[in-house]
Amino acid sequence: MKITQEVKVSFASAYCGYSGLEITDVDGTEIKVALSDEQWKGLAERLSRKVGEIERREKQEFERAVDLAVADRMLVEGAKESI
Repeated sequence: MKITQEVKVSFASAYCGYSGLEITDVDGTEIKVALSDEQWKGLAERLSRKVGEIERREKQEFERAVDLAVADRMLVEGAKESI
C-alpha cells in the first residue's frame, strides 16, 4: 500500500545542495528532498517550462495593458481635437 502525504508551505527560500533541494517555509519549517542528477535535470526542465509559461502570460497581460492605454490616449486626443 502506498501512503501519500501532502505538505503545504508558504515558500520563503530554497537551497540547492549536493544531495538535494532544501525548501524553507516562512515560519522556518524545512523540507529536504533528495535528488539524483537525473532528477535534478527533470526538475530543471519542468521549472524552465513553468517560468516560460509565466513569462508568456505576463507579456500578454502587459501588451493588453499597453493597447488599452494607447486606445484611451487616442480617445482623449480625439476628444480634444473635436472641441
